Amino acid sequence: MPIYDQGYRRYEARAPLRKARFWPITREALRLVLARRWFLILMSIPLGVCLWYVGRIFAVTQLPQLNQVLPADGRLFGEFLNVQVGFTILLSIFGASGLIANDLRTGAILAYLSRPLTRRDYVLGKLLVPLLLNLSVTLVAGLLVYVVGLSLAPEIYLKWELAWIAPAIVVHACTISLVVSLLTLAISALSRSARVAGLGLFGLIIGLEMVRLILQQGFRQKYAMLLSVQTDLRALGVTLFGLSDREVTVAWGWAALVLALVSLACLWILRSRVRAVEIVT
Repeated sequence: MPIYDQGYRRYEARAPLRKARFWPITREALRLVLARRWFLILMSIPLGVCLWYVGRIFAVTQLPQLNQVLPADGRLFGEFLNVQVGFTILLSIFGASGLIANDLRTGAILAYLSRPLTRRDYVLGKLLVPLLLNLSVTLVAGLLVYVVGLSLAPEIYLKWELAWIAPAIVVHACTISLVVSLLTLAISALSRSARVAGLGLFGLIIGLEMVRLILQQGFRQKYAMLLSVQTDLRALGVTLFGLSDREVTVAWGWAALVLALVSLACLWILRSRVRAVEIVT
């Protein structure tokens, strides 16, 4: 009976996993996060904001004169999404700041990358966790308010000249969620402690906002607005929805450029920190 030489064969994942090898990472992380009762309570707060804006729409349908005090046109959705920026930061701090930091601390990242997973699979699987959480309170909630607005006040929103509202919600919500998620994941990759990563994200956001306030209001430096990620995100909302914001003092293109550079910097950090071999110095 002949004996055949069995050489090395590259491991091939099962067919259903080839296109979505990142999903088990996302699914398990989301299961652990959503199992915390206090986190679900935290998520209910921004979703409760939806009720306030739905109430505004309903109030305007009953008392049209309120539209002069509480505008119920496209500006309403811009205000809503700009409010949700703060909540996406809180959800990211408490729900995603330890995604990579914990793996670096325990060495689990080496176990992940020793399996048939690429670095891209790992990063995408982790990134989807804060991204889905943030989209739930921006994109999903924003479109929900819009659909309710269409049903309660079709005479206001069911017009061709206001057809831009839904695409503007999608663009603004996805930008907010993606930038905040990338920033969260990058800071998590720079630490080995979920607590330190969460405090680092909070300190970075609040610190840059305080510097912006000092330079912009104390020294009249209008370009200081670009230092704050929150203000840059709000600047896009101002442009998309026609809002008025005295703190947005430069063109939206500069804010978009800063957000793009921040996102690229986050991707570079993730590329340099996520690796299958730990380098000890």
